[in-house]
Amino acid sequence: MKKRLIIYFHYDSRGQVDSACRFAVSALTEQAELFFVTNGTLQPGSRIWVQGHCARLLERQNTGFDVGAYRQALLTLGRAGLDGYDEVILMNYTLAGPVSPLPQMFSAMDARPELDFWGLTRHYAMKSRRFGGTTGRVPEHLQSHFLAVRPGMYDDFFAYWQTVRLPQSYEQSVALHETRFTAHFARLGYRWDSYVDTRDLAGSFVNPMMACPRELVAERGCPFFKRRSFFTPYGDELRRTDGQAAGELYRYLSAETEYPVDRLIAEMLPVQPLTSMTQNLHWHYLLGEPEGELPLELTEPRLRRGAELNPENYYWIRIPARTSGAEGWYRNAAQPYPEHLRAAARLLETHPLLGLIGPSLPLAPLCAEGKFRQWEKDLPGLQRKMAEQGITVPLDTAQPLPLPNGGFLVLRGAAFPQTLPPVEDFCDLWLLPLLAQQRGYASATVETQEQALARTDVLDAMLAGNRSVGAKARDLGRAVKHSLKDAFDQNKKGGGTP
Repeated sequence: MKKRLIIYFHYDSRGQVDSACRFAVSALTEQAELFFVTNGTLQPGSRIWVQGHCARLLERQNTGFDVGAYRQALLTLGRAGLDGYDEVILMNYTLAGPVSPLPQMFSAMDARPELDFWGLTRHYAMKSRRFGGTTGRVPEHLQSHFLAVRPGMYDDFFAYWQTVRLPQSYEQSVALHETRFTAHFARLGYRWDSYVDTRDLAGSFVNPMMACPRELVAERGCPFFKRRSFFTPYGDELRRTDGQAAGELYRYLSAETEYPVDRLIAEMLPVQPLTSMTQNLHWHYLLGEPEGELPLELTEPRLRRGAELNPENYYWIRIPARTSGAEGWYRNAAQPYPEHLRAAARLLETHPLLGLIGPSLPLAPLCAEGKFRQWEKDLPGLQRKMAEQGITVPLDTAQPLPLPNGGFLVLRGAAFPQTLPPVEDFCDLWLLPLLAQQRGYASATVETQEQALARTDVLDAMLAGNRSVGAKARDLGRAVKHSLKDAFDQNKKGGGTP
């Protein structure tokens, strides 16, 4: 077996090495010597674990993103420090896995001695003002989450890291390093390829790793997937896919592999926006048969003084509509019928990741408008209450939380181990999914089969209308924005002011 060195980049704002990192590191150390570099300071327990599993640990200031971390690790090793290895691999924690045996990948690439460097996956060429730097073009390239370099290019490889610019943003990290690395060394005459063959997908997706991750891990032998699949902004997903990539990946990992994906999700929940995870993983269910006992009601007087919940029990809260007219009528229509409450509690029982369930938003457009108005009104108070109660989960302020929507909420007692804070107004209800999220529990919406069928028809009608009017307006808006930016840039180069 070849002697390999893996420089493993890690970052966690809390200084924790989570279970997904530990799972990956444990598997990688069976194949290579591992140099663990983290942007920050590890908590004592995490530091002890790394020191017990890795050959070397470097804790550094959180500067330069992954580029800064790799550069400092390589400069710490020195050029001579690379000579004892048949391959040097740069890998970062944004990859989760492995979900298949690593020797299979390494053996396949060992059988290709003609390559000077290789990667796990590739990204295809595209136009991008965000990631294309000054040219606005992103060339086809190996993705920087996993890059392997062989001795024939160690001199030029080390020289590259001595001169690379340190990025000040995520976008700069991509533009200055990821999209540049492959082309730079190809121009020097070095040969490269990716382990996962996605050439047949190049005409469909620029980034197959994100667009169809299940296909890559299930059918093409990719041993890793991106954590970001589960929390990427959902609007971005809908611009390039049908929005099902994360759900398909999750179901495959749960059913067909031994990878502890539920533990990964539970650990991601406190540090990623709940709205994005809810959308990507489609935490939305049909109400099934009303089995089991009726959850316990938390009455308004009990809620007002704060309720202590038994972790073994399920509870429900009635949410009267706070608005009048048609919007209030539709929200009140989500009545807490006993069969719905029992079915919702059954969902909590069968899905351990869920801590909170409530009805989906009624389909009437005025209900969506009303929810956004309520969100904007309550947001300052919600943020103040989050600070008062030590709720540190990230909040996507541009989008309302998935719950509450009206009618009722069903709670898992274990998701609220402390006394439930007093619920005196609607703003307090927004806190409930955030409290559950901080404990590693998701929130889900539910609807009947009849509502789901109606939602399909409503969505089809909205998409047709969106294409005919809204999408064209957005396309025009983007064109105007880019034209103004070009004019601004040209004016700036000429020394004028816009």
